[in-house]
Amino acid sequence: MFITLFSTADAPMDKVAVLDVGQGDAILLQSGAQQALIDGGQGRVVLERLAEELPWFDRTIEVIMVTHPQRDHVEGLLHVLERYDVSLVLLPEAVHSSQLQEAWLDMLLEKKIPYRFARAGQRLALGELQLSILSPLQSEAALAATAADINNASIVARADWDDVSFLLMGDAEARVERLLVDSWSPSVLAADVLKVGHHGSKSSTTAELLAAVQPRLAVVSAGAENRFGHPHAEVLNRLANTSLWRTDSGGTVRFVKQQERWLVSQ
Repeated sequence: MFITLFSTADAPMDKVAVLDVGQGDAILLQSGAQQALIDGGQGRVVLERLAEELPWFDRTIEVIMVTHPQRDHVEGLLHVLERYDVSLVLLPEAVHSSQLQEAWLDMLLEKKIPYRFARAGQRLALGELQLSILSPLQSEAALAATAADINNASIVARADWDDVSFLLMGDAEARVERLLVDSWSPSVLAADVLKVGHHGSKSSTTAELLAAVQPRLAVVSAGAENRFGHPHAEVLNRLANTSLWRTDSGGTVRFVKQQERWLVSQ
């Protein structure tokens, strides 16, 4: 399915780039000349990473998705809104009070950017890319999980082309993973690539989830020598039989379709 490649192309293409934004998340999905950006990491580094992935003349991002309102996921998006035109924003319907969250919501209103709250079952088409929302679920158990930890408010999304699939976990933890396994059929959760939850924290990526997803490859987005010790040894052990790619040790991880094959590089 995947062949390792050590070069990238600049033309419009089908691509997934797990961007190296340090201790945080930012994932660029590209279908032809259309893009979706999931999270933006901390600070302005996401602008540098986007400049490496997008043509200089492309100043439009069709969709931005904020998995959940924590600094290492949302702060960089403030700078993205200053630099790029954004057509639609998807948000988790989660209560979280902070100056950063208020600044983010104020900017959406100021720039009159359309936004929607993401819920399980929603789908979005972007060229050949189909983006499906698997969480947040609307059950009492899901609401209780979110109340216990804002990480569990994370939007969990599945990205599909005809020939490859990605499961993007945000910072969802074990409680949500169990709900996903109980709520969705194996065919929905099974994916070629798993974007590992919560930067490789031991509170995520349970054996139960891995048994359902059965990924061929997994990607961890974390900062080099971060103070949290991500990815944790327990998670690395669970992924011992899965090809693992890490931004903390190799930088941005790219999946690019060229001549009907998906190539992975770093």
